[in-house]
Amino acid sequence: MMRILPLAALAILVVPPAAAQSPLPRLQGQILTPYCRQSECAWTQVIGIARMTRVRQGELRRVIVRRGSSIHRDGRFPDRAAQVRIRWERGTRANYVFCSTRRPTYAFSEASGLIVHYLDLFDLAGYQQASADLYMRLCHGRSYSVRAARALGYRPGTRNEQVENVRVADLSRF
Repeated sequence: MMRILPLAALAILVVPPAAAQSPLPRLQGQILTPYCRQSECAWTQVIGIARMTRVRQGELRRVIVRRGSSIHRDGRFPDRAAQVRIRWERGTRANYVFCSTRRPTYAFSEASGLIVHYLDLFDLAGYQQASADLYMRLCHGRSYSVRAARALGYRPGTRNEQVENVRVADLSRF
């Protein structure tokens, strides 16, 4: 006898999203430009990427980065790091990305603690643009665009906010 499951039970049978199955992008050593504004560009050099945990909804990755900045008083922002002199911060930081079509998340370390950007890739606030681009690069190895997000299975309406002082362990809990 065939048993018909209620719709809510089917959610348990869903295969993990493609984001959780994708290989780690080859970004070690690369310098990324997450954003430029008000005569300054912020730069991120990827030192390493590692998988931390995988759950049904996605995969948590730790990214070791070095951050830097460059000043551009003429208002011309560079396309590549090789075109400018970058002032690098000392040391590295651990940032985190939760690769998930259900709850895309980028978290970065600040002196005050971990700041988390939960991202609706179809409705980003200005302060989330850099996080969305880094998220796409670190989860999928490609630049952010709404078209790319749609092609990868993301949908509008996911959680969309900034939260401060979150524990790393909470990033992969639903």
